[in-house]
Amino acid sequence: MSPDTRRLKRGQPSMLQAIAPASLSSSVSAVKSVMPWAERPLMPLSEAAPYTVLSAQELYPRICVRDPYFALKDVTVLPGEVVARVPVQMDPDAQAMPIGLGEAGRHLAILGSCASALVAPKDGQHFYLASAARGQWLAPQAQERTTDLLWALAQAEYTGKRTCTARTLLSASDGTPLFRLEVDYNVLSAAAFTRLFGQAKLEMRAAPRPADNVQRTPEEWAKLRQNPYSKPLELTDWKNEGDSLCSSLVVTPELCKGHFAMHPVMPVAVVAGGMTRMATTLGRSLEQCGTARFVAKDVKLSADSLAYSGQTVVFGARRTKVRGADHTFACWAAVGERVVAQLDVTFTRVD
Repeated sequence: MSPDTRRLKRGQPSMLQAIAPASLSSSVSAVKSVMPWAERPLMPLSEAAPYTVLSAQELYPRICVRDPYFALKDVTVLPGEVVARVPVQMDPDAQAMPIGLGEAGRHLAILGSCASALVAPKDGQHFYLASAARGQWLAPQAQERTTDLLWALAQAEYTGKRTCTARTLLSASDGTPLFRLEVDYNVLSAAAFTRLFGQAKLEMRAAPRPADNVQRTPEEWAKLRQNPYSKPLELTDWKNEGDSLCSSLVVTPELCKGHFAMHPVMPVAVVAGGMTRMATTLGRSLEQCGTARFVAKDVKLSADSLAYSGQTVVFGARRTKVRGADHTFACWAAVGERVVAQLDVTFTRVD
């Protein structure tokens, strides 16, 4: 445990009063009850103190991602784990779930990197690059998009000098478990990241900012502050061939906001969101029902590389198996001949 972690755990919990400690205690207890990897007996939050809430400004230097990609709220450090509130920013569309699979993976992977940063063997700035993930959706019934903040919990451990794994769980506002996800990361120091991804460097402020006295309408300000992670990717060149579907996307700096500073690369979770959309779109086509909706079951992701700003990513999906209402898809994303990520996912049609 780093000295910083020990210092954080000695922090005063006064900031936590704003997020209803009683609610946090009951929800954390409900979350832990479905964690087979939890090592200690269940305990209420009051018995798990000391704890502290970390601000985004404290976390950004540790994990090297920031808003708007980072959207977690009330990130709270408990002994051995990290808890946070999770907003739902995107319409799940064809997924009859309170949050889409790609967005759930985004928030959990970020929280997992927070948990990993707090147990890092060396202090300092590190980049946590998701290399693989395995997950199970735990709520098989159809649900609508939620307007509530969800709960997320993460534990992490280093599995090597430059690798770590986070075990995470996403739960509804009442503590009902929704999604369990295990994420593997390659951990790079700032110097190593710069050496490996120097070709992705882009001067984000090449054009001067407008003067402070420029007058704008509310609509113009809203556009400037737009969150690219609140809407689906604008995929083009759709091609449907039997059990397969593909489309493409040109990566822009706008699509990489907050990931990473001066090196805009497309987040793996956003790539995964594009692949799950390919799967559900193909599912609707093969089911010949444009309004069909699905609930996820199992998902397995591997991420071999990253897509840089200016590159064209081709997304693809192929249905590999149908058993009753279950549809299994093999999905991929590639830049030319280079595979960026692959995803195997099973969706159950529910309506």
